[in-house]
Amino acid sequence: MKKIYKSVLFAIIAAAGFTACSDYEAPDITTESAITITGHDTSFPASASTGSITFEAKGPVTVTTDNEWITATVDGNRIDITVDQNNALTGRSGTITVKCGNATDNISIIQSGIIFKYDKIEPISINSDAWTQSYNADATVPIEVSDDADWINTSIADNKITIAIEANMTLIPRSATITVKCGDLEYSIPVEQEELKFPLFKIQTLRVNDSQSTKTYEFKADIPVKFTTEADWVQADFANNTVSIATEANTTGRIRNATLNYEIAGEAGSLVIVQAEFDKEIAGDFHLTFYDYFNEMELTILPAKLSRNGKNYTLTVTDIYFTGQPVLTIPVEYNDETLSVTISSGSTSIGMFQNYYYFLSPVTMGSDDIALYYTRDQKMNAAFVSTVSSDGTEGLIGQFASVSTNRLNLIGYGIGCFSSNSELSDDTAQGNLEIMINPSLLRIYSAEDAASTDAAKAAARTIKRKAANIPFKISPDSAKKFRRIEL
Repeated sequence: MKKIYKSVLFAIIAAAGFTACSDYEAPDITTESAITITGHDTSFPASASTGSITFEAKGPVTVTTDNEWITATVDGNRIDITVDQNNALTGRSGTITVKCGNATDNISIIQSGIIFKYDKIEPISINSDAWTQSYNADATVPIEVSDDADWINTSIADNKITIAIEANMTLIPRSATITVKCGDLEYSIPVEQEELKFPLFKIQTLRVNDSQSTKTYEFKADIPVKFTTEADWVQADFANNTVSIATEANTTGRIRNATLNYEIAGEAGSLVIVQAEFDKEIAGDFHLTFYDYFNEMELTILPAKLSRNGKNYTLTVTDIYFTGQPVLTIPVEYNDETLSVTISSGSTSIGMFQNYYYFLSPVTMGSDDIALYYTRDQKMNAAFVSTVSSDGTEGLIGQFASVSTNRLNLIGYGIGCFSSNSELSDDTAQGNLEIMINPSLLRIYSAEDAASTDAAKAAARTIKRKAANIPFKISPDSAKKFRRIEL
C-alpha cells in the first residue's frame, strides 16, 4: 500500500511541472532557400542571341552550362546569357546550373531551329545577253550568297536574292556555280551561258536579188570584225551593234558569186554571196546532163529549158532520141531564197508520145544495188551557182541532189513509159526512155559554145560529180523495171 502512494504522488508532481512551463515556444527549424529566381529570359530564336536571369541570393553565386553554345556570366544579381547561332533546322536545349552555397537551381535554355523561306532557284541556262533576276528569301538567320565567277554578281537585301550575270562578250560558252547558304542548309545553282553568236557563223550562202540592197544583222558586241572580199560589188561593215552586207545592182545578165571572209576574236569564216533573179539570170536554155544507165554511164546531154508562167515553173526536155521528140514538160518548184529548183516524181504525167504516157520514176541506190519505183514521191533539188571549168569555160550549173525525207538515197530518175495515165504497174509499164543518174542543168555563157553539145560535154566532164561507185546490180524487185523501150 505504501508503494502505490508514492507512484501517484510522482505523477501529480510531474503534471504540475508541465503546467508551469506552458508559456515556452519551440524554435522554428524551417530554412529559406539561399537563392531565389526573380525573372528569366531563356527561350531564344535560331540566331545568335542574348538574355538574362535575375535572382536574389544570400551569398555568392556561381553559374555553369552543360553546352558549348551557351555562355553564362554573373553580374550582380543578374546572369547574362549568350547563345550561338543554331545552324540546324531542328531546335535544341541546354541547362544553366546556378549555385549559392549548398543551394542549386537548374534552369532550362531552349533555342529554335532555322526557319528559311525562299523561292526555288532553278539551274540557270541563258544566251549571251546580260541577265538579272531576283528571288524572295527570308530566314531567321543570315543568308549568304556567293559565286565563283567574276562575271556574276550576287547580293541579298530586303529579303531578296539578286543574281546579275554580265553579257558574254566572247565566242566561248562559260559556266559557273552560285551557292546559297543558310546555317547548315546549302545548295548550289549551276549557271550556263552561251557564247556570243556572231550572226554570220550560221550563214553559208547569202542569196540576194539583182537590185542594190543591204542585209543587216544585229550583233551586240564590242569586238572588232575584219572583212575581206575580192568582189568590188560587195561591201561589209560592223558598227553600232550591226553587221551590214551591201551589194551593188547586178547588170551583168549573169548570176554572180562572191566570197566574203571575216575574222573575229581569233575565229575565221566565210560565206558565199549569190546574186541573181529567175527571170534575168536563170530562166532560159540549159543542157540537161546526166550519166546514161543504158549506155554504161556515158555522159549524155539533152536540150532543156526553164521557164515561168505566173507562179508555175516548168522544165521542158526535148530531143531524147535526137529527133526533137518527145517533148517532156516537168513541173518544178522554184525557191527564190536558195535560187534552186526541185523536181518531184510521182503519179503526174510529164508528157505523151506515140500513145504512151511518160512519168518520172525515182531511182535509188542501196549498199550494193539500185532500185526503181513507179509511183513513189521522191524529190531532188538543184541550187544554181556560177562555175568555171578547168579549161576556163564560164557557166551556170545546178546539180540535183536528193532532198527526200525518208532513208532512200535518190540518185536520179527514170523516164518511164506507160500505156495508162492512172495505173502505173508492171502490167502497164512499157520500159524507160532514159534512166538518168546524177542529173544536172548546165548553161555555158560563151556565145559560140552556148548551144554546143560537145562544149557542154567538155565542160560537164570537168565540173560535174563523177558517177563512180554506182552499182550495176539491180534490186530483184526492180528487175522488170530496168528495161528500155524501143520506139
